[in-house]
Amino acid sequence: MTTPGPLIAGDRPAPPARLGYRRLLAINAFWFGNGAHWQPIFVSLIPVGAKLVDPVNKDILVGKVTAAGGVFALLVPIAVGWLSDRTATRWGRRRPWMVAGSLINVIGLILLSLAGTAYFLVGFYLLLQASNNVAGAAYSGVIPDVVPEAERGRASGLLGVMNGVGTVFGLVGVIVIFAIFHDSRAGVVLGYGFIAVVLTVTLVVTCRGTHERPSVRAASAAGRSPAIQPIAGAFGLVFTVLIVATLWLLIDDHVHLLNLAILLLALLGSLAIGRHMPALRDFVTPFAQRDFFWVFATRFLVQFGIFSIVPFIGFYFQDVVGTGDNTGFASSLWLAFVIVAGIAPALVCGATSDRTGRRKMFVYGAGGIMAGAVAVLLFGLVSSLPLLYLLGVVFGVGYGTYYAVDWALACDVLPNGGADAGKDMALWHISFTLPQVLAPALLAGVLHHFNESGHAFAGIASGHNLGYRVVFGAATLWFVLGTVMVSRIRAVR
Repeated sequence: MTTPGPLIAGDRPAPPARLGYRRLLAINAFWFGNGAHWQPIFVSLIPVGAKLVDPVNKDILVGKVTAAGGVFALLVPIAVGWLSDRTATRWGRRRPWMVAGSLINVIGLILLSLAGTAYFLVGFYLLLQASNNVAGAAYSGVIPDVVPEAERGRASGLLGVMNGVGTVFGLVGVIVIFAIFHDSRAGVVLGYGFIAVVLTVTLVVTCRGTHERPSVRAASAAGRSPAIQPIAGAFGLVFTVLIVATLWLLIDDHVHLLNLAILLLALLGSLAIGRHMPALRDFVTPFAQRDFFWVFATRFLVQFGIFSIVPFIGFYFQDVVGTGDNTGFASSLWLAFVIVAGIAPALVCGATSDRTGRRKMFVYGAGGIMAGAVAVLLFGLVSSLPLLYLLGVVFGVGYGTYYAVDWALACDVLPNGGADAGKDMALWHISFTLPQVLAPALLAGVLHHFNESGHAFAGIASGHNLGYRVVFGAATLWFVLGTVMVSRIRAVR
């Protein structure tokens, strides 16, 4: 695998006029595996693992785990997307990265299942997050590379369906495992093992079904290309942030603000240096395009709303509903209702957006539905299991509708006609991955603080599950903002 110079002419052929569903299913199979991977981990396996390690401060531990992984969710996709655009192999430019990342991902799943301390839980999660983002960043460039523009809505809708069906499949497997083994180490080990098998099988299907031509390159100029500077800078920043994250995890809680200040100074210093690097300025130019920026911002806000809820829903079932030692089963079943309800809207809305040439109206409807469902949780603190599952179905309709057009919306606004699809889609992919780790990291402490008695805010005493009202209220706000801001996108109707 080499990355010495630019693609030669003709290396990125135009996609065929039309792809059959069989081919699209094969291309999207890897998204099935990722659905089976992340949602069961977020909603069940990480919370149960944290409860086994530290039952008293389980919510804080979930926040720390995901905060540490946020570094990789931010920087790895950028680096790998850029590198995959410039990769030359006989197997194409995306698949080698997908295979390498997924292999390490499987190893990370095995290790994470055995983590018996908070430090191992964090460390192995870092490995998992980094490796999955290697594979996911390269995969983000596949649809712009091989799917014609007129079929992007259909492909995006199918992608949402495959992610949804994969999530349901993963959740059902974890539900069955936890129903038998409850919140035990055996349940955690078998759950991660099941996910590893699914991820491996779907990777093979996508690699065989994605017909990338062998990629070749022109000879590189003498000397080191200045374009490598942003990559070197990115990994330098990774190193800096990892040092700060490690200190944050190891030292006393009272100095978190000091570590945050160090992190901000390191980030500002990196940005100040980067302003004088032309290659870095060129690297992030997609954000200077108005439509790309707003697609990124709206996706980030909606995703932030989703992951203000998903990582804590298991604790909600334990604290509010009273599911006891079987929260992994109850929360997985709730998410299964969400995903199943979103499958049909994803198929219908994705194809309809292609026929009508309209994307925005589906986002407006989806955001309103999700915000409404979460608002009911916010004001009611619903404890009835049937009503909670019904709200999951309502939320799922909005969820499926949103993902039906989300990917197509991003493909429609790619700069330069998609010439740097791997790098640009990786930049956009950050709006998907970063909220998954940033929202729990920021909100875990808020949830713990307001759920714990003895505090007060604006004259309101904490305790009595006040934390869930605060966190879910914030989620409603993110959904509303992410929906309203779609109107700022001009190039797409």
